[in-house]
Amino acid sequence: MDDIAIIDIDLAKTTWSRVHSSMRTLYLKLSAEPDLEWIRLFREERESRVVIKRHGLWVEDGYIVFDCLLPDVEAHHLPDFRKSIAYANERYRELKAARHKASRQRKDDELDEQQQLASLRTLIRGNEAAKAATAAARATAVAKSAAAKPASAPPAASADLNSRRKELRARFRAAMKNRTRESDRG
Repeated sequence: MDDIAIIDIDLAKTTWSRVHSSMRTLYLKLSAEPDLEWIRLFREERESRVVIKRHGLWVEDGYIVFDCLLPDVEAHHLPDFRKSIAYANERYRELKAARHKASRQRKDDELDEQQQLASLRTLIRGNEAAKAATAAARATAVAKSAAAKPASAPPAASADLNSRRKELRARFRAAMKNRTRESDRG
């Protein structure tokens, strides 16, 4: 969007003001219809300064609409509006540049991420083939060693573990029986 400027006054829309009978409501045509962000910046600048001759003002459909006394337009209102418009244009350009830069950075980051993912995919696909060959070789070796060894009995440690487990179960059952007897008594 190019800078916005006042380009005309719409005489057909000029009406009597509702504020006072000696005032008029004027419509200043803008070179483009501003968006809400530009209008916010325009109002931000206006609210930062105190000007005695200000009356009602709004922006609609590509116009700055305001109530005024006709002799005050050239001397007070137009310079005031131009100052606010210049500020809004400058800040809007800065804001657009910052947004463009942030958008470009996001796109660059996304592109970098896509490249990292692609290289990771290549690495994984290359390693998967190597891993598959290694796993197949291991499986073959295990199968050969299992076929060569006869089936053996469980190790002695396993027998010790089973006997310890049986002993603990018996102790637990005995403790539960004692507990049941004590609760029956009391």
